[in-house]
Amino acid sequence: MGDGIRIEPAVLIAGGQACDEAAALLRPAVDTFRTSAAPTPDCFGLIERGSEELAKSYQAFYDELLGFADDLTAKLGETAVGLRESATRLGSG
Repeated sequence: MGDGIRIEPAVLIAGGQACDEAAALLRPAVDTFRTSAAPTPDCFGLIERGSEELAKSYQAFYDELLGFADDLTAKLGETAVGLRESATRLGSG
C-alpha cells in the first residue's frame, strides 16, 4: 500500500479553534480602532484635521484598514467553519 496523506480530524478541529480564537482577539481591536480613530469634523482619530488632501488620504487609510480587518475576521470565521465541517466528514463527529 502507498503512504497516502492522512489528515487527522483532531488537527482540523484544533485549527478551527485557533481561527476562532484569532478572530475573537481581533474583533475588540478592530472595534476600538473603528470608534477611536474615526474621522470627525475636527480630527482624524488623534491627528488634528489639516488639508482636504490629508482628509481624503486619512479617510482612504481608515476605510481600507477597516475593510481589511473586517475581511480578515470574516475569513477566519469561514475557515473555522470549513475546518470543522471537514473534520466531521472525516468521521470525528
